[in-house]
Amino acid sequence: MSPVFRINFRREAFRRQRAEARARVVGLVVWLTYFGVIVVLLGLYVLNAVSLAHRTDQIERHAARQRANPGPSTNWRPSPDEAGAVLPWLDDSGRWRDLFTRLAVLTPNDAHLTLVQWNPDDISGGERRLLVSGVLRPSPTNDPMARVTGIVDALGRDSLFTARFHSVRLVSTRTRDDGQAEFQVECR
Repeated sequence: MSPVFRINFRREAFRRQRAEARARVVGLVVWLTYFGVIVVLLGLYVLNAVSLAHRTDQIERHAARQRANPGPSTNWRPSPDEAGAVLPWLDDSGRWRDLFTRLAVLTPNDAHLTLVQWNPDDISGGERRLLVSGVLRPSPTNDPMARVTGIVDALGRDSLFTARFHSVRLVSTRTRDDGQAEFQVECR
């Protein structure tokens, strides 16, 4: 044999060894990926089962505690003063609907309300207090602060708002970097 054929045979043997090594590596990667995914899925199922068992035990303990200590009677009867304090609020659903409809009419199209909160301090038996927060989009023709005060003036002059609240005032306002004006109005 000539040296040319020996070199070619060696090169062919080297190429076959490289191909076999690649096939082994690819097979190993596929095997590890397959079983790794299965292990992760089984681990997630186990974690879910453990969490469910923990939550079930917690609820069962809570229910057992409730059965052992029933607490105050469920036949609570409010005193006449407490019932009298609640009655005016029960009849207000139609008036609330009218008030919020009027608020939507008085709010300009380029403003949107982000929060309407009744009794924000969560004080029972306190005075009527409505907190309205919103954002006013920028307008090239008008000053945003003047438009915010225009909203406050419109609420203060409206007959529905003046019938329910003594004062309407601007609590805070600020202009953001994008030109939008955030405002907060309090009705008492």
